[in-house]
Amino acid sequence: MNTKFFIIDDDSIYRMMAELIIKKVDANLLIEHCENGEVAIEKLSAIKNTNDKIIILLDINMPMLDGWNFLEDIENGIFFELNKPLIFIVSSSADESDLIKSQQYSNVKGFLQKPLKSQNIIDLLPIE
Repeated sequence: MNTKFFIIDDDSIYRMMAELIIKKVDANLLIEHCENGEVAIEKLSAIKNTNDKIIILLDINMPMLDGWNFLEDIENGIFFELNKPLIFIVSSSADESDLIKSQQYSNVKGFLQKPLKSQNIIDLLPIE
């Protein structure tokens, strides 16, 4: 089984930095870049019959379909033929209300502060 990261963030530099951090931890990890939630839904919807472990690193504030609306779509059953993905919000927000709001979504497994660190990725990998 492969592990595939979906980096959903409108900042292309951040996506590139996150990929470098992930590849530093394990060069074999697969990565998909998505500039907003809409692109992510398109890419996730295209995946059929996979046993890959999907880890989503989700930004909150993005154009088109932001992180909160992406989570709403998932909560409302708009998902895919996937094993249950692990979703982590990754944000530069220090607002306690964002953390509290993220805990209302059953699919969100954690809230990480930007910038990501290698240890963040290492901590995510053993989660089932």
